[in-house]
Amino acid sequence: MQISQLDTTHSSTRSDWSEPENVSADTQAEWLEWMHDIFPDVDRLFLFRVNPNQTIACCASSPSSEAPNESIANAVLSCVHRQQPLYAGLSADKNVLAVPLLDGAADAKHVLIFVTSVLTDVQQKTAVQLTRWAATRLGAPATPTRPSERPLGPEAQLANVMVQSLHRHGSLKALSFTLVNKLAELCGCVRVSLGHHDGNRLRLVAMSGQSKIDDRRKIARQLCLLMQETLESGRGIFPGDDALSNPAFQSYHKSHGEHPLLSFVMPGSTVDQFILVLERQTGDAFVAAQADAIEQSVQSLTALLSVTCEQQLPLKMKLRRRVSRVVNTITDVTHWSRKQMIAGVAGAILLLSFIFPATHRVSANAFIEASDRQVLVSAQDGFILSAHARAGETVSKGDLLATLDGQDLQLAADKWRSEKAKNQQEYAQALAAHDRSELSRLRADVQRIDAEIALLEQQLSRSEIRAPFDGVLLRGDWTQSLGAPVASGDVLFEIASAEQYRLVLEVDEHDVGYIEPAQFAHLRMAALPTSVWEAELGDIMPVAVAEKGRSVFRVPATISGDPSALRPGMEGVGKVDVGTRSMFWVYTHRLFNRVRYLAWKVGLI
Repeated sequence: MQISQLDTTHSSTRSDWSEPENVSADTQAEWLEWMHDIFPDVDRLFLFRVNPNQTIACCASSPSSEAPNESIANAVLSCVHRQQPLYAGLSADKNVLAVPLLDGAADAKHVLIFVTSVLTDVQQKTAVQLTRWAATRLGAPATPTRPSERPLGPEAQLANVMVQSLHRHGSLKALSFTLVNKLAELCGCVRVSLGHHDGNRLRLVAMSGQSKIDDRRKIARQLCLLMQETLESGRGIFPGDDALSNPAFQSYHKSHGEHPLLSFVMPGSTVDQFILVLERQTGDAFVAAQADAIEQSVQSLTALLSVTCEQQLPLKMKLRRRVSRVVNTITDVTHWSRKQMIAGVAGAILLLSFIFPATHRVSANAFIEASDRQVLVSAQDGFILSAHARAGETVSKGDLLATLDGQDLQLAADKWRSEKAKNQQEYAQALAAHDRSELSRLRADVQRIDAEIALLEQQLSRSEIRAPFDGVLLRGDWTQSLGAPVASGDVLFEIASAEQYRLVLEVDEHDVGYIEPAQFAHLRMAALPTSVWEAELGDIMPVAVAEKGRSVFRVPATISGDPSALRPGMEGVGKVDVGTRSMFWVYTHRLFNRVRYLAWKVGLI
């Protein structure tokens, strides 16, 4: 395990600690949970207590169910021995950061352990600084309680008040107002303003003595111009030797009381940059030494503002920043070995994709259709008298499916039969009277009456709907519609053969060029996903059909094996084996073909 020592010691940091000797377990657990809220991306946190005999004990963990392992204990012992923060590799993708919490004698009473992913040098230093500021909440008194303790310096006062504000409010706005008001008090300023630049735009976030910022006011617009000028130069003191080169400083100086100005970018800013503008009473100008001291006093607060700002970002911005950090970590020269490994693995995968063959399969929607289908229609207008079958049932040839009401037809047939009997009586009388003309007329009437009776009998026979062959009813259920009127030509039933099925594949027009007759396809149906059928393709139908916004070609196929489990109307997906190509071509040819077609369409090739 490689351990690196961080250079994060500050002249006033180690002498200002007042670490308590006795802290309750509940307080430690609560403090550790609060630290996990400050560092939400950390996987695990452990707080260790260092005993006088240099032994260690785990006081609390977050999540509470986690337990430290031997590697973490070794990192704690190394940290206690060196009395400095340590950064060590824990596993292939996890690292540990150990931060000692020092007292006035520079001996560690506690050690905080971070278990997280790779941290850059800036992230390590930021975590160490935030941990030491937050340690003031681990039971430490706000003011000295022993005569040997000296008063806190300006930097420690700023850190304490900022951490207390973070604990009470936890928002960037509250921290910003706390910072400008406390800084105005410590530095004797009439006004202190804070600006924030997130990489895209700059905005004024806080002014001392004001609870709300109105961006429409003139002073807010001029301060933003002044801060933008400071971003380009890093620091600005007005009046100063280069006063003429700062037009924004001149405009603000003349418009708002001609106060001496100090503007600088807070040290340690990375993605989020914070700009402070300090104004003093007329005649009390800033000098370079004072500017250096003020910058040093707020240096440790930049990381606190940055972390709080990032926690309040929307999810989309957080993801964008995290991706950017990962990319920067990969492209950083300090991780050159990792880059080589990633590039090597990617190159090997790409090379293998060109070498190793893969089966090229064309996917197509599959449908089961009956080879013979017939519709049964109503022969005349009428009403449904009875129904004996419904869709989905298997029927045999000649089975009665439904009957139409033929009462009117029967009455008409009886009427013509009576006319025939009357005609026969008249014919006998004419024959007895030897009336030849009457006999001729009656013979003609007999033919007409017989034709009418035959027509009615034929219509009566058609009122019974019977199955023309053995099969399955695909359509028609009149059991709930007895007495319903039907017109001549209305479809009553649709029947399909129950013995022979036909498989039809709908191949997309982009893939039909790879399809040839006699190729084999494997089929899975949605109703029977555990079974696989094999089919042989037939001739491609030369006409494209529009289906759901795309053009497809219907390709019939013959199912091999036992298709008894299949039923007409079932749907599934078929995979047609069309050859063997390189793995790279199989997974990219569709994209390249569409790009090539689009380029041809717009005239690029």
